[in-house]
Amino acid sequence: MLRQLLLAIVICAAGAAPGLGADLAPLVDLPPHGDDYTAASLRRYLTGIERQYGDYRNIPLAEKAAFFEWQLWRYHRTDYQQVYNRARLPGERGKLPEWLPGSDSSTWNGALLGALAYKYAVTRDRDTLTHICGLLDGLRLFFEATGQPGLPARNVTPLDGPVADDQTGRFEKDGRKFAFRSQAAKGTVNQLAGGYLTLLLHVGRDLPGNYERMASDDLAAIALHLIEHEYHLTEADGKRTPYGDLTPVVASVGAPFNAQVAYMIVAAAHYFPPDNNAAREKIAAEFNRLRHKHHVYYEEPWGSLLVLPQRIGGSPLVKGMNDRLHVTYAAYLGLELDIEHARQHHLAFDRKLVFQLGQTMTHSMNLLWNQHNSLCNFMWAGLVRDGQVLAALAPRDAERVRRQAEYGLIDGIEQLRRFRLNRFCGPGEEENAREALYNDAHFPDDYYWKVNPEERFRPTGPTGDTFACAIDYLHAYWMLRFLRLDQTAAARQRFAAVLSPGVSR
Repeated sequence: MLRQLLLAIVICAAGAAPGLGADLAPLVDLPPHGDDYTAASLRRYLTGIERQYGDYRNIPLAEKAAFFEWQLWRYHRTDYQQVYNRARLPGERGKLPEWLPGSDSSTWNGALLGALAYKYAVTRDRDTLTHICGLLDGLRLFFEATGQPGLPARNVTPLDGPVADDQTGRFEKDGRKFAFRSQAAKGTVNQLAGGYLTLLLHVGRDLPGNYERMASDDLAAIALHLIEHEYHLTEADGKRTPYGDLTPVVASVGAPFNAQVAYMIVAAAHYFPPDNNAAREKIAAEFNRLRHKHHVYYEEPWGSLLVLPQRIGGSPLVKGMNDRLHVTYAAYLGLELDIEHARQHHLAFDRKLVFQLGQTMTHSMNLLWNQHNSLCNFMWAGLVRDGQVLAALAPRDAERVRRQAEYGLIDGIEQLRRFRLNRFCGPGEEENAREALYNDAHFPDDYYWKVNPEERFRPTGPTGDTFACAIDYLHAYWMLRFLRLDQTAAARQRFAAVLSPGVSR
């Protein structure tokens, strides 16, 4: 409640945005509170905020982040500490939102964990630490659902709520019955492991109680599951999931896409190992095999391979933006893990790894640089901002890469500026614009960084009462802040108005 009031007071006190004139109506409505979860009250609040600034593109990025997080905890967080991407808001006071199952809830909860880890690393906010601990409890439920160590469910829903047709699994915890969908894919474990890695790397020992151990144990369970099932996600009954093949090496050659994701997961579990000695040794042996024996993510280009593993991010063989995001994210996390670990321990980073694994990002970003993908753009800009890293990664064309990353940074911030606060969903049609569009031309998505940026959405009717959260915005925004990219001269020169501090944390 205090945070809600603080947000309202700051917005009211700010007055009109510079250059918009002083005759704008003041923001009268406080944020919805108490038992008022109605769509009407949220619409009034949204209207007031946008009226105060004149346009959603004028709202400071920090204010958007504060709103999206307030919205997420108020409307999208379940009583079992998971976040649903979409919620249907009631028509009258006294009723709770109806949380709607998503096909990949665990995937985007993993992304949220990464976002919160970056936020805490920037702010050291104790409330954020509390939210992280709650989310870790919620993530554990995805693993408990399947009954298979290290295998997460895609989603979990109480049987007394909306249940999707593909949620055929059933389990019970503390007397409460749940439905779930299993069949985890490589993207599922990629985002979950990435969230745990980011948390342990940047928050780690600040976690209270046993939560640090809980996070490293869940991360290790994913890695051990892959190792013990020949890198194919496998159900408790022994059946392999349809999209869970992560085989990293075939006949001593790295397998494109799989290699980067498998390496990142095993490397993360190696750097943050479990207490069990046998498990620790098994993970260490596999880490050495993937990195030192095979360097599965890189093959010398003089071979006869049709697709070298490092070129997969820029290959037309990749299945759309979703897979391109996953392989780029896995490569970035593998690099961040090694570079940051070396920095924390006052060691030199491994220049060979930076070059070899960095080639995945190089090829990805040669294709993504003008696709308005803020998350990928910020990864790239943050990585090459370090001159030593840039020299190791791009020894022959460092200046081209630096300019490309700077362009991507500006483009990524513009994309965040285009995020609407109003994410009520309604009917419409999608068409291919044949050029990359910003997200305000698109339907509010669960996670925009995975969608085709050329899709334009044309509404065919009024919006309903279903509201989409903005984990995508929070993930990119707090990465921007953590990497201090918002402090660069190029960013400040172009976006000073929306990079203002906003709500103090």
